[in-house]
Amino acid sequence: MSSPRFLPEHPPGFLPLGELSVLRSATAWQLLIPADTHSALVTARQNCRDGAEAKEEIPGWTTERPSAAKPSAQTPPRRKPRLVQIFDPETLEQARERLRVGEWDQQRYGSTLLDQAKSEGGYRALPRLGSALNRLEASRPLFGNLREPIEKLKIELTLASAMRSKDFRIRPVLLTGQPGVGKTQFALKLAEILGVPMQKWSAGSAQAGFQLTGGDGAWRSARPGMIFEMLAKGTSAAPVFILDEVDKISSDNRYSVTAVLLDLLEGGTAKTFEDSFLRATFDASRVVHVLTANDLDAVPPALLSRVEVFDIPPPAAEQRLQIILSEAQRLRRATGCRIELDIHAVETLAERCDLDLRKTQRLVADAFATAMASGKLVATPTVPGRARRRAIGFVAEHQPEEKASGGAQ
Repeated sequence: MSSPRFLPEHPPGFLPLGELSVLRSATAWQLLIPADTHSALVTARQNCRDGAEAKEEIPGWTTERPSAAKPSAQTPPRRKPRLVQIFDPETLEQARERLRVGEWDQQRYGSTLLDQAKSEGGYRALPRLGSALNRLEASRPLFGNLREPIEKLKIELTLASAMRSKDFRIRPVLLTGQPGVGKTQFALKLAEILGVPMQKWSAGSAQAGFQLTGGDGAWRSARPGMIFEMLAKGTSAAPVFILDEVDKISSDNRYSVTAVLLDLLEGGTAKTFEDSFLRATFDASRVVHVLTANDLDAVPPALLSRVEVFDIPPPAAEQRLQIILSEAQRLRRATGCRIELDIHAVETLAERCDLDLRKTQRLVADAFATAMASGKLVATPTVPGRARRRAIGFVAEHQPEEKASGGAQ
């Protein structure tokens, strides 16, 4: 039924219901309410509009209701990391003032580094020790020959988890043993276990202690030291610092490396460690130090008094097998290639305890790359022949060398 061309007048004292007054239809005009009720609805609607406009003018105001957050059993809320102050903002500003008299490039580099150190108010995070203990337990199969340092580290982390943040410190360790027994690999794994960054410094090729402490600002080539940079650029108060081959430290007393290390490894002096370039002190006492050496007799005695020494034996065949399989898994994740290792070649390679771990891992990587290049799904590591002693004098007959298997199937 079509609407009439002209709508009838509404009865006295009545008006259309709310917004229906704008609809010029007979149906709308049949819905009438008392005039005073209509006025009350209009007033209430206008008040709502005014209130909404006022809320929009307030910064950060939202008209949405906050949703009730339901705790999830599968994803529990993560605990905030414990923070400790490493850099004092006032000390950093004093260092910035002193930079103004230096070379332009020194000012630019130093100011940038000071800005990084000042981030988060100079505070840095401590490792999440509960998660670190779990990862430490999971890593035991890969480091069967490092049971003693792992057990010691477990004790250290357990004690640190019960201490106040300001008392957190892990005693430095020195790992000794012949090359290729896994000393450096363990130090790298430790950074992964703690969930912190890692910095490696080769003491054998160190020029002088100013690499750690920073150089004198009077020299144009001087820069801040490695320790300050490591803590300023990172977010952790306890990064792992690997001091590799400390048995090869230079004996030059003019730029003594040993003297710097003694201050760095001692908790009391490390708490007020000074960067010579910036002439600023900071707290380096929570840095986790791992020292390695091949010859314990060549390590300066003063260093030995500040570390706990562990002599690492060569890994057994079972551990070597785990390391080989772990390396293959890492390569699969890194490349996305589903390449498996030939189990017979792997077992033969694991039995070769005369090969160091670096050489073993290179053989696995080479076999993996060869299989990728040839489109094979199985990689066969090359097992080199055993080194034979040269005979002195006459040899009755020639003995052929052991054949090496290789290639990719």
